[in-house]
Amino acid sequence: MALPLLFTLLLLTLTGITVSSARNASCTGCWPPSECDSGTCTNYCPGGGCNMTCPPGVKECHLFCTAGGCDFNCDADSCKQDCAGGCGNTEPAPGVTCNGGCVTSCNAGKCTLGCSGGGCDMTCPQSVNDCDQTCIGGGCNSTCDSEKCTLGCTGGECTMTCPTGVKQCHLICTGGGCHFKCDAEDCKLDCLGGACTRASSSASKMGVSAIFIFVFVLVVFA
Repeated sequence: MALPLLFTLLLLTLTGITVSSARNASCTGCWPPSECDSGTCTNYCPGGGCNMTCPPGVKECHLFCTAGGCDFNCDADSCKQDCAGGCGNTEPAPGVTCNGGCVTSCNAGKCTLGCSGGGCDMTCPQSVNDCDQTCIGGGCNSTCDSEKCTLGCTGGECTMTCPTGVKQCHLICTGGGCHFKCDAEDCKLDCLGGACTRASSSASKMGVSAIFIFVFVLVVFA
């Protein structure tokens, strides 16, 4: 009798440890308060203004924030957020931000950021290898330091910035009127709607150098 009892206690202890590690994720104001299964945590915030935190060690965290205004800080292996109403602090992965009505999904190598309402601010750091961004409503501001950056701007009037160190930077501006600031190794602009502008710091430097040389020639040969 002692051996089966000992086995049962051991099983309960191990089960308790698994549930405890899965429930390290917390969500203030969410309903249900916590829903975790084998390291996968899903929370719903119908009223808005919730705060969800997922520490390292959690497999997947998913927050549904219907009314907006949620804070999402996630260090899990995979982070997803549906924030149709717009969230102030949206960090689906360290350094990744998407503020203003975003749907986000990040894992170890890739982040997908979607802005349905437009006017979102989206950021991807060097720690993310591939950053795929979509701005349906237009007017988004994107800053991408990832190895590969893509922004599809359906509504137009987006601004995309890719600094030095980025390998591939691609802006697809369907609605037109976008601003493309690219210093990546490979810069590609598809301006289907027209009236886009393109700039780079290297071009600015060349312009300053040309002016300096012109002034120097005037002074020497005047």
